[in-house]
Amino acid sequence: MNIYEQILAGLKTKFPGVEDATLQRISSKRAEGVTDESKVNSIVEGIGFQDVLNSYGDYRADGAQKTAISNYEKKHNIKDDKPIEEPKPQPIQTSTPQPKPSEEVPAWAQSLIDSNKTLSERLAAMDAKTKADARSQQIDAVAKSFGIPEFAYKGKTIADDADVNSYFTELKQEMQNSGFQFAKAPEEGDHEHKSEVSSIAEQIEKGTKDIVEQNNK
Repeated sequence: MNIYEQILAGLKTKFPGVEDATLQRISSKRAEGVTDESKVNSIVEGIGFQDVLNSYGDYRADGAQKTAISNYEKKHNIKDDKPIEEPKPQPIQTSTPQPKPSEEVPAWAQSLIDSNKTLSERLAAMDAKTKADARSQQIDAVAKSFGIPEFAYKGKTIADDADVNSYFTELKQEMQNSGFQFAKAPEEGDHEHKSEVSSIAEQIEKGTKDIVEQNNK
């Protein structure tokens, strides 16, 4: 097989169900100037379904252009920019000709289009979920740093472009103004505990000192 036939065979295997005319146009174009058979596999691998759709679209566009030219020539009674003889009058038809149905997109092309659309929708959904999870983790982390419990912000709508630090600064101030008592920081609790222990120790020391003085009298 020559280079063109090898590329065409590879495309038929890669894109089963695609009409031969489309694959033949692609193979003919990609085979131009290629003499090394070892490049056939890389050429076939480099052709994606978007190339197939583009080739099919170019074919449709070329057909539409030819139809437009033909209609123009018929309307102005010319051919290749030259006037043509008037056709003989045709007998009037009693029946109304039925319009031809519009050409439908081939099943293989529609399948590729649907697959591409489905993949794009899945990627978009995954990206949205990843961003939502990251935003939720950020909000929880900042709320915890402010000492704000979950019930105070869970279920509330925080805009995606809102500054989280500013949001919780205002929320904490509102809660304080409403009389909400925030838990004391651990170091403050430890300080009070140490003060209480020190006071007990001082009382024990003073009592021991008094007993010693009484025994010495």
